[in-house]
Amino acid sequence: MSDSRPADEAQRLLDVADLKAYDRVTEELLNAFVRVAGDLMGVPASGISIVGECDQSFLASRGLTPTSTPRDDAFCSYAILRPDEVMVVPDLAADPRFQDNPLVTANPAMRFYAGAPLRGSRGTAVGTLCVMDTTPRQMTPALLDRLRDLSLGVSAALTLRQAIREVHRAARTDALTGMLNRKAFDEMLDEPVVRDLGLLMIDLDGFKPINDTYGHAGGDRALTEVARRLAETVRTRDSVVRLGGDEFVVVMREVERPEACTGLAARIHAALADTFVLNGSIVPLRASIGCAAMPWHASTMRMLLERADAALYAAKRAGRGITRSASESAAGQGVGRVALEAWLQEAFAPGGRVPFHLVFQPIAELPTGQVRMAEALLRWRTDAGLSLRPADVLPVIEGMGYSAALDRWVVGEACRLVAAAPPPYPISVNVSASTFGLPGFDAEVNAILRRHGVPGTALVIEMTEGSLSGDPESAMANIRGLSALGVPVVLDDFGGGHGTLARLRGHAFDAIKIDRSLVTDCARDPQSRALIEAVADMAQALGVPAVAEGVENAAQLAVLAQCGVECAQGFLISHPIAWDRLEDAATAMPGRIRTALAEGGITAGAA
Repeated sequence: MSDSRPADEAQRLLDVADLKAYDRVTEELLNAFVRVAGDLMGVPASGISIVGECDQSFLASRGLTPTSTPRDDAFCSYAILRPDEVMVVPDLAADPRFQDNPLVTANPAMRFYAGAPLRGSRGTAVGTLCVMDTTPRQMTPALLDRLRDLSLGVSAALTLRQAIREVHRAARTDALTGMLNRKAFDEMLDEPVVRDLGLLMIDLDGFKPINDTYGHAGGDRALTEVARRLAETVRTRDSVVRLGGDEFVVVMREVERPEACTGLAARIHAALADTFVLNGSIVPLRASIGCAAMPWHASTMRMLLERADAALYAAKRAGRGITRSASESAAGQGVGRVALEAWLQEAFAPGGRVPFHLVFQPIAELPTGQVRMAEALLRWRTDAGLSLRPADVLPVIEGMGYSAALDRWVVGEACRLVAAAPPPYPISVNVSASTFGLPGFDAEVNAILRRHGVPGTALVIEMTEGSLSGDPESAMANIRGLSALGVPVVLDDFGGGHGTLARLRGHAFDAIKIDRSLVTDCARDPQSRALIEAVADMAQALGVPAVAEGVENAAQLAVLAQCGVECAQGFLISHPIAWDRLEDAATAMPGRIRTALAEGGITAGAA
């Protein structure tokens, strides 16, 4: 019996582990090598062996019973001790190492053995290409060389198949977290239906502020930590997938009842609630979770995904750190991110039909009530009659890289309507930060204006400060280019948490829009009122109007008028309305504003 092990045994066993799983193509290739070796040597038995920690097995064989053999009884365990040589034993019964071996003294009563060591991807000897006979024999040097050549071919084939498997694995693994990725998940969806399956769609709450505060490196650390906690929380038979960004999926197997999904979701919430410290600060990790189980909520994987995704959508709308199950809502009552992505891919494909439409919210002058402009707002109603909020749709569009295409469509649609029935005031359009930071956006707007025959003064572009964060030079060039076209540029959402006075210096904005977060409490919070008054004073000093967003009651309107805010918009002024209702809204607006100011204790003359 063999009483020694190779010096590189630990590395060798890693190579052996890599070869445990192989596909049908590899099996057929190895069988071909075995047949060639047997025919070339003229022996009845040949095989490709793998020597494990305790036993030997055959990946392919001919004339041998493909069962495992204790390592100490295996001829190949001796052959791998000298990985650069072909071990030849002309008569096993005459060799002291093997004369008492049960493979020699009993069935199959082998007498001849020759084994050429095979190497794994780490260069260690993992087994042999061997030939055997039940009668003693000799091998010529030429045949030894041929067996060695064949063993090199087998080693190369095994290494290549392992490399291909590793590439396959890497292509299905998220590089950041080590979890499965979207490609692996998509392949799961195409697998044959497996019943008793659960799906948890997980979306992190408040991840963007982590990225903004701690940078992408901090965001990556948070994602890695979330993935680690998920992996530690799920069962060994479950799978954790990172779809991308801050989205994860847990695939549960052998689910006995749908409540098992919500139970796991509760454990995930608890795991995420543990303290996470980033750069010396405690950072909360929270998630919204939507879950569904088969066969209780769906009969196919695709349907299961839709139900879990819609449940996630319901959880996100309900607040942070919430779980919603498909059991809590009927099918078809919600639209999740996956369904949104599928619809958007179809909509933005060449020749696709954009499913959006625009509504318009008038912006009125204080205190006259004259409509100064109307803001175009995006809406989407699905074929099933569901109305989707921009807050739900726009992040998906941005994540898919469709922001620029959508912005061009909105500008074009606004210009089309203006060309057909020009209103006596301009139409303002919101443009995403990523689009405004692209070089040549001003040229694209010019092309759209020309196509519809609309002057630049009929359009207003609203941009946020984020537009100046990515490529400020391109953003500034776009501002100058739009100004040359006669298109005013408005700074949107000022004071909403990212506003800095430095942004106002040296930028030719034509108006400043005060974020709704300041307006909400201005009637009862002195600090909010003071900030609004300060912004209005700055706007006056810069020679541009201040516009307040989100005005919902007369008390707020009164404060805005007293602070010197020139224009306002919000539900008190007008809900978003269809294009053909703008004229009637403008006619009624002066009386509406007078009434609202009077309710707030202000007469038109006093304002």
